[in-house]
Amino acid sequence: MNTHITTGVWCPTLTPLDAALDPDLRLLNAHLVWLLDQGCHGIVLFGTTGEANSFTVDERRRVLEGVLAAGFSPDRLIVGTGCCSAGDTASLTKHAIASGCPRVLVLPPFYYKGVSGQGTVDAYSREIEAVADARLRFFFYRIPQLSGVDITPGVIDALVERFGSQIAGLKDSSTDRESIEALCLRFGKRLDVLVGSERFLKRALECGASGCISATANVHAPVIRALFDDPTQAAQERATLARDAYETAPMIPALKAATARRTSDDGWSHVRPPLVATHPLGG
Repeated sequence: MNTHITTGVWCPTLTPLDAALDPDLRLLNAHLVWLLDQGCHGIVLFGTTGEANSFTVDERRRVLEGVLAAGFSPDRLIVGTGCCSAGDTASLTKHAIASGCPRVLVLPPFYYKGVSGQGTVDAYSREIEAVADARLRFFFYRIPQLSGVDITPGVIDALVERFGSQIAGLKDSSTDRESIEALCLRFGKRLDVLVGSERFLKRALECGASGCISATANVHAPVIRALFDDPTQAAQERATLARDAYETAPMIPALKAATARRTSDDGWSHVRPPLVATHPLGG
């Protein structure tokens, strides 16, 4: 049986930007401290919510270095390192491990569509072999509605068989309740399975999940933490209702607008194209 290394409520942090649309480390580091104070167990840096694929490899390295230089513990971080290029993914993953952050969240190859399971296994294998570091703790990032490539049980089994303990877990942001529960039941005793939305958390925990990585933890982490700590139906309904408010509009601009209002800092409203800010401060 797996001893879970990653449990609880993890927040895929927003990435604040300055007026030139460059990462604002001052705002980011303050936000990370606030998220932990709100009850998050840890942070995912450069997930979808963090606009990861709008940043260069160098920008992503510099942000991680800035977060760690500010004193944030590597033990509380998972770093998103997935890129279209296997070489870029390997480069970012090596940098994360060298920085003391062995847990990485990795998208499948996401430009070509109709990719076979074997193609996905081959792409992931090439990245892991290029990293060539036993410290690696690799998390699959399942989000087929955006990546266009699913991560199936067969893909997971093949890579676990090949790379053993280096395969640490899975973030399932598929929004497909049936397949989420099936993956939790199949892999929950072997891997850390984290759901991508708190609306699935109660049942996922019952099926073997170890927690969640939820975008809306950026604004209402205490509600999600209460559900994780005591997964009752009432707590699930409260968390689902809180999330509903952010699923009626483009989520990343809406979360940034809410953070701008909370902090009274309009800098939080900035997003990188192709995203468009939808709610200016005070709007």
